[in-house]
Amino acid sequence: MDHETYQRILAQRLSEQLTEARRQALADQAVGPHSLEYVGMHKGVEYINDSRSTFLDATLAAMSNVEKPIVWIAGSLAAEVGRGHVQDFLKEKVAALVLFGRNSERAIEALQPFTEHVYFAEEVRTAVFLAREIARSGEAVLFSPACPSGDGFANYEERGAEFKRAVRDL
Repeated sequence: MDHETYQRILAQRLSEQLTEARRQALADQAVGPHSLEYVGMHKGVEYINDSRSTFLDATLAAMSNVEKPIVWIAGSLAAEVGRGHVQDFLKEKVAALVLFGRNSERAIEALQPFTEHVYFAEEVRTAVFLAREIARSGEAVLFSPACPSGDGFANYEERGAEFKRAVRDL
């Protein structure tokens, strides 16, 4: 077997493993700590911690379970967010988007057609306070980063705990 064929087979196997891992993560997603976890209500706005959603598919699945218009707090978004079917879904569900993190503004080109209400914050805490100003009674603030932990967080639990502390401080 030549090197190019070996590389192609290896890439296909890795892709299949990644797809299976994502499928399993979606199957394991349930309401609970850091997964569609109700955090509280503030001025008629529901706050939901979904920090466990570390990739876009999980976030989209979580959004489909929220019956209200969403102010979405997300991290570094994958390029998949620019796909037509994803943008159509987001247009239906999301009233505004708050991106947090140091590199959050890089995804803006892919988001332009989806919403004109995109805001930026460097930290989760600031993103929560910004979402409080944007959200209207009857909406939900969904903290569903759609990216792995980073920006000073060791894991999704730590990141979700920071979201919950910020909501308690509203």
